[in-house]
Amino acid sequence: DPAARFGALPNGLRYVILPNAEPKDRVSMRLVVKAGSLMETEDQRGLAHFLEHMAFNGSTHYPPGTIVEFFQRMGMGFGNDTNAYTSFDHTAYMLELPNPQDATLTEGLQVLADYAGGMLLRAEEIDKERGIITSEERARDTVGFRSLVMELQFVLPDTLLPHRLPIGRMDIVQTAPRERFVDFYDTWYRPELMTVIIVGDVNADRVEPMIQKALAPLAARGPARALPDRGQVSRFDGLRVKHHHEPEAVATTVSIQTVTPYTTEPDTAANRLKYLPRSIATAILNRRLAVLAKEENAPFSSGRTGVNEAYELVREASIELTAKPGQWAAALAVADQEIRRALEHGFQPAELREITANYRNGLEQAVKTAATRRSGGLASSLISSVVYDRVFTHPADELALYGPALASVTVEQCLAALREAWAEPSRFLIVNGNTTIEGDAVAAITAAYTASQAVAVAPPALIADVAFAYTDFGAPGVIARREHIADLDITQITFANGVRLNLKPTDFEAGRIRVSARFGSGRLIEPPAQRGLAWLAGNTFTAGGLGQHSADELRRLLAGRTVGVGFGVSADAFTLSGGTNREDLLLQLQLMTAHLTDPGYRPEALRLVRQGIEQTYRSFDHTPSGPLNTEVQNLLASGDPRFGMPPKEEMLSRNLDEVRAWLAPELAQGPMEIAVVGDLDIEATIAAVARTFGALPPRGERPDLTALLQISAPAEPFTKVYSIISEIPKGQIVLYWPTTDGRDAPLARRLGLLGDVLADRLRVKIREELGGAYSPGAASSASDTYPGYGWIYASITVDPTAAGMIADATIAIADDLQRHGVTEDELDRAKRPLLTSLRDSLRNNGYW
Repeated sequence: DPAARFGALPNGLRYVILPNAEPKDRVSMRLVVKAGSLMETEDQRGLAHFLEHMAFNGSTHYPPGTIVEFFQRMGMGFGNDTNAYTSFDHTAYMLELPNPQDATLTEGLQVLADYAGGMLLRAEEIDKERGIITSEERARDTVGFRSLVMELQFVLPDTLLPHRLPIGRMDIVQTAPRERFVDFYDTWYRPELMTVIIVGDVNADRVEPMIQKALAPLAARGPARALPDRGQVSRFDGLRVKHHHEPEAVATTVSIQTVTPYTTEPDTAANRLKYLPRSIATAILNRRLAVLAKEENAPFSSGRTGVNEAYELVREASIELTAKPGQWAAALAVADQEIRRALEHGFQPAELREITANYRNGLEQAVKTAATRRSGGLASSLISSVVYDRVFTHPADELALYGPALASVTVEQCLAALREAWAEPSRFLIVNGNTTIEGDAVAAITAAYTASQAVAVAPPALIADVAFAYTDFGAPGVIARREHIADLDITQITFANGVRLNLKPTDFEAGRIRVSARFGSGRLIEPPAQRGLAWLAGNTFTAGGLGQHSADELRRLLAGRTVGVGFGVSADAFTLSGGTNREDLLLQLQLMTAHLTDPGYRPEALRLVRQGIEQTYRSFDHTPSGPLNTEVQNLLASGDPRFGMPPKEEMLSRNLDEVRAWLAPELAQGPMEIAVVGDLDIEATIAAVARTFGALPPRGERPDLTALLQISAPAEPFTKVYSIISEIPKGQIVLYWPTTDGRDAPLARRLGLLGDVLADRLRVKIREELGGAYSPGAASSASDTYPGYGWIYASITVDPTAAGMIADATIAIADDLQRHGVTEDELDRAKRPLLTSLRDSLRNNGYW
């Protein structure tokens, strides 16, 4: 990208400066260290990640316990604007500066310089942080994580990956002496392994000398060490089979994989084009799996396939399906036969046209929106470029590279690429999850796969071409009223049929338009005897397609166009939403109006959602969030049936006939208000809405729902203790204090600040002092629908054995707040990040 300035200091540290306009007056700053958990010795496992924590616990210019407060006074939120992460092969520190002033940039670079070479690593601070690391390990300990560990150990046993997970070993985390931390820090945090990235509202000529001044003094503090041997990828002929039983998993997955050794290739234009047919082939296969999963009696609910390279070590081709209970063998057969169907019979031109049209559209839209890309996203892309030696290219160059190739790529090339990816004669078969296989599981899996291999596969059915059926909704609507709100620059239109339209042109996202339509009364009018109906409607409505087109057919019809529809049920309205551009705005509005006037309610939507319900409730049985999502939300609303998810059997009893009956009058007559925001032409947008929503029959008036708005918190406090069945030693404490609604904006702001102060006190006491939780949180939730209804709550993931102590400490903090109030310093540190966030919101189309 010609706008990016790349450079290097004499000490070897590299830097990238990329001036970027959005967000206005903000700067994203990163320090990337090309060292992660793979660089640890056996007795340092977990210290690369631990060291990342220690950056916030004392350095040359920021004494222990001060840096978070320092950030807050600058207008930066802990976790949102200041964060870090550790991977296998790199560590990244991230700052989102509140302004581009010289003093702020200088301070940001000073922080990065301290991370790079000024950590104090005091023994007492290391000891204090050990409990926080243990709490983080507990918070991240999930069925998914355990399954990942199993897979790495099974598929890549002779590599370093399964032995260097970034979280490390807790025995080492709890006992490693300071000297081991210093050894890793001095060995790997060296200038030649570091890159500073600055993206935002900056001038490169002004920033470059600042980088040199802050970071040129850095020097290696110890001798360099050779990169560790990452091990070998095993090669073999035949099968290796694994059954991994996770009783707390929500489902069972079956996968077929083949892996080969891989060494990173140079990032050339030729190499990028070489792998384009492979990407298209896997995209076509993923579309096939999505269609198959919706068929009646399909043995799986979702599937994916892909080819990935990782850590200059391994290339993996895989297919993975989520099986229905007891149907792992049938799902394994689908996985095997669909891969073989593609490898033997290839692809259809219609499939190729759909994928390449979407690919090209994505490239074209990236060019149109390039001028207003967000700095944080660009900084993340630059991290990837730096770590993996990839050229940072501008969207215009990517379109110029891939455009001609997309026009000429053939189904034969895609087939050849897929065959190459799966050419290795070895296969790993894994059945993982909540399925119990009686007897010899390996033999059973092998037999199921062998039986599937004996089944001949036929070419897929031919795809027929159809035309979009929803282009005429009658005579365009007539404008009954038009007004311009000058201070907000909003144009308000009311059509003769009662549809209201709010328009705000902005330049925040070049080439992008956001559309939202609110109609009807939403969850307010959910029938008391049909609990869960709103949830079911929200999850089936668009999946059911339209009367004339299934959801899959719509995807083919609309390939290459920037359109799409989401449906939601909010507290007091139903919503249809989507993102588009000027060229596709009319089609976007036609698609939304079609969903309003002719929803499909197809049975495949219900089949998929019911599988999701089964999985969701299985997770509720084994995770602390279960009771919170079901009983607790209902208790907090004094038993109002619209709050909290119902028991599983009641949820499974809901059906599409009920959804149709509930939504029909709201779709046909519910009062409607539409917002269109972004890079738009006002008159063309009004005309497009007139041809769609404005052409509908008259909408009704907002009914009097006063009686349905009455809700209250429980009359008396209560304490509930729920037990779940889990091998994962994890609990959750949530405490609620009733407040009021959010209709009074100044009061809602004050409640929000109070929640932020409570969260900050929890960070200091529960995380930093007690080490009792990795990320204790608190916030205000004030309803803008129900009068008088709202809460401030604290939520903390804990060791169950410490739950009582942590709960008591949290209540004591809240009690002290009630008795003595908020200090001026706390208020200032809570306000400044919020003011930064609010300023950003004004230049955000989603906000408007």
